Amino acid sequence: MKYIEALRKFWRDYNPFIHIKPEEIVDESKNFIIIAARAPYAEDHLLIIPKRQVYLLKELTWIEKNEMWKLLEKWATKLHTKHKDVNLLLRDWLVEWNIGKTINHLHFHIIPDCSIWLEGVKDPDNRKFFNDQEYIENTERIREEFL
Repeated sequence: MKYIEALRKFWRDYNPFIHIKPEEIVDESKNFIIIAARAPYAEDHLLIIPKRQVYLLKELTWIEKNEMWKLLEKWATKLHTKHKDVNLLLRDWLVEWNIGKTINHLHFHIIPDCSIWLEGVKDPDNRKFFNDQEYIENTERIREEFL
């Protein structure tokens, strides 16, 4: 079954993370579980999921964040025994269905050997590279907008 077909079977606020069976868990800690991705982007694609329902990274406690980083380091190291590259993707906030995010529950993807593609960019290797002036202007814009 294709991922989009599976999604159509669920209601908009469906959260599959609260229906995970013990036999589906690869690893776990006090506050997190690690599962294999049901719709993997690449071989050995894993998810780190908080056991409690949270939406934003900032909702995790310091203890939970520390625990999450230890799990991430553990599994990135394990994946590096087989894969050259390992990527981390944070999925937080609520589903808007506009960027491929489909679950209203904070989670982290650990994705080995997966390139990053940009929607609408035909040739990512030829994307814009800022010259020194453009780079400084962009840096200033980001500071002004977010600081």
